[in-house]
Amino acid sequence: MRMDEEMRMLQLDKPGQGKSTTELQKHSIDEVFYEHKPVDRALFIVSKGDELQKLSVIGSLPELLKYDQKGTVSKIIPKIQQELPNSSSEFNLAVSRMFNILIHMDIPVNLVPQILQGIDNRDPMISNAWMETLLAVIPLLKEQIVKNDILKCAIAKSQLSKAAYFRVSSCKILGEISVHKTMNPFEVKKDVLPLVQSLCQDCFFEVRAAMCRELPNVAQGLFNLGDAIVKVNLLPLLVELSADENVNVRSIAIESMVSIIPFLSPDTIKGTIIPLAKKLCTRSASEGDTTYTAISSVFSMLINNLQPQMSTGDSMWFLDYFNHICRKGLSLVEDLDTDPAISMLCRENCANCLPKVVTMVLAQIPTEVSSKWYHTFKALAADPCYIVRRAVANRFSDIVRILGPSNKIVVIDFTKLLRDEDEEVLQALIPNVANIMELFTATNVLQREIPVQATLDIGRAMLKCQNEAFRTNNWRMKECLLMQWERLPNCFPSDFIHQHFSPVVLNATIYGKAKPVRSQAARTLLIILKYSLKENHRKWIREMIQTQLCNAPCCYSRQVYITLCTHAIDIFSWGYFKEYFYLPLLSLAEDQIAIVRLSMVKLCPILKQMLNLPADRALQLKLENILSKMEMMEADRDVIMMLKLKLKEMRTIRNIKSEVLVEDRRRADEEDRILKGRFAGIRIGPQIDSDLGRDTTDKQPTISVTKSAIPKQSSTSSSASKRAAAATVNHTPRKPFSK
Repeated sequence: MRMDEEMRMLQLDKPGQGKSTTELQKHSIDEVFYEHKPVDRALFIVSKGDELQKLSVIGSLPELLKYDQKGTVSKIIPKIQQELPNSSSEFNLAVSRMFNILIHMDIPVNLVPQILQGIDNRDPMISNAWMETLLAVIPLLKEQIVKNDILKCAIAKSQLSKAAYFRVSSCKILGEISVHKTMNPFEVKKDVLPLVQSLCQDCFFEVRAAMCRELPNVAQGLFNLGDAIVKVNLLPLLVELSADENVNVRSIAIESMVSIIPFLSPDTIKGTIIPLAKKLCTRSASEGDTTYTAISSVFSMLINNLQPQMSTGDSMWFLDYFNHICRKGLSLVEDLDTDPAISMLCRENCANCLPKVVTMVLAQIPTEVSSKWYHTFKALAADPCYIVRRAVANRFSDIVRILGPSNKIVVIDFTKLLRDEDEEVLQALIPNVANIMELFTATNVLQREIPVQATLDIGRAMLKCQNEAFRTNNWRMKECLLMQWERLPNCFPSDFIHQHFSPVVLNATIYGKAKPVRSQAARTLLIILKYSLKENHRKWIREMIQTQLCNAPCCYSRQVYITLCTHAIDIFSWGYFKEYFYLPLLSLAEDQIAIVRLSMVKLCPILKQMLNLPADRALQLKLENILSKMEMMEADRDVIMMLKLKLKEMRTIRNIKSEVLVEDRRRADEEDRILKGRFAGIRIGPQIDSDLGRDTTDKQPTISVTKSAIPKQSSTSSSASKRAAAATVNHTPRKPFSK
């Protein structure tokens, strides 16, 4: 009784009342229109429907055009244009986005007048929406519309009698007109340039900033007339705007100056741009000036555009300035009045510029790599703000590749970043760990034959990184780290991997929480197994897989063993798989848990295809006996259905491609070479240029073995007898060294 009273006292949410009859009639369409064409129904909704129904019609215009373009253009679009002036904000926003789509579809109707009319709307949100639409469609408009309608609109809005936000709109329109494909340079000089010069001297800083941002487009439009036109007409404007009283205008002037450099001659760059850039950098170092943030955001592009014309002295000057802005916000004496967020943003921008800066230093002043540049890099890699360290971690792989033979100087910083306790820093670094280590290996910082000091340092840091990663709930980061460890055999000695990484990967395979993590751990463990040089190491891993997974009391671990077998089919030759994985996998057909049996049944066609008769007659009989027993004894409905499906598939004869047979022979030969201790020439994942330290593939690093269909027949591996004669001493690895 007490429970019933408590249930009655609960204030449960009651279902809301449905729509009234009046509301239902308002949102309904007469049955007569269901027999009409979609265009007629849409016209009725736009004319008589409510706001939500009209928005639905606007969203369906592309489909209506495909169904009946002529009817849509002649009926629906004119009606929408008629409704625009007195419609709501939502209606205007939806129509503006749809007009952008329709113009890109090149429909035979001029929508520009409505777009220009929408720009004049008093509501700033509506006006901005139509302005975005206009700027997006200007490149698609015809010459006559651009010169007669768009240019006239820009001229009218640039007048001083107009409000400031209209003149800002004019600046944006002029920038798009300048680079339009139908505008020749003479027309840009005649019609656009006078307006640009006037707007650059506007009394409102918002207008000056907007026009300054469009100067690179104007320079592109004038470029075909020669460098002198750009130099004479636009550089004075840039110089004046770079000294503007407003900091936003000065910041945008710096960005525009960098973007204009490609349209200037080498002599102009040497004589005008480089001195101007130095002047702006020097001014940004003065007290109270925050334009250094803008400089840091474009510093990479600035260096890239100026480098062909820079002297050694210029390179040294810019490197010194870079070192100066990399310390912004870290000095308690100099930066008392500086906003910490601005200083942090500056240092983050500097961290993103590191690859370009080191490229310049290596090309112009290589002697400064290990002194000035490295001290700056070291400070950024150990920055107190995790955002800066994250930016360094994102660029670390590029830096190591560019440094080439000199990349040993950043090994200690790599280990520090691996030991970082911030999750975002690790998340930025982990996807590039394998590439970085292989680049170190290409320059002999790491060696796959013998352990060196860098091997010990990076190994400890990797285990610390794994420990931190597995403390989080970010299973994707854990999976990514284990994926990077697939390529450890390319960088570390086999004994070192077995002693310190094999137990960790095995532990993740057995006790990992997320299924993708356990699956990737199983795959990484198989890679370590394949490329282990000692038989006692391989034997220990195989025994642990057998006891901890295949024979585990937990059904989830036995399920992981089946997943491991699917990876083993992709990694090992068929001979190796049949020798060590085939029979344990078949034993799971008698598992007590139905899902385990179901997963095993799914692999039966592959297991049959890899048999090579008459050598594998015993395995064939074992497989057939197990399947026959399952047909008679199986009680689970899902397993029975899957078994019937796979038995039917097994009876189907398939032609096996020759390249699949070749791939299996390659794997068998590779396993024989590893068995004999000849690891040279074998590598995992993409190839690295040993001279330049460059990754020759642009794809995400993956294991070199391919996931392909398993052929029906294959020769058994010649290494079977050698494996049987190998050492059988059970070897247990030492505990990993302290993290």
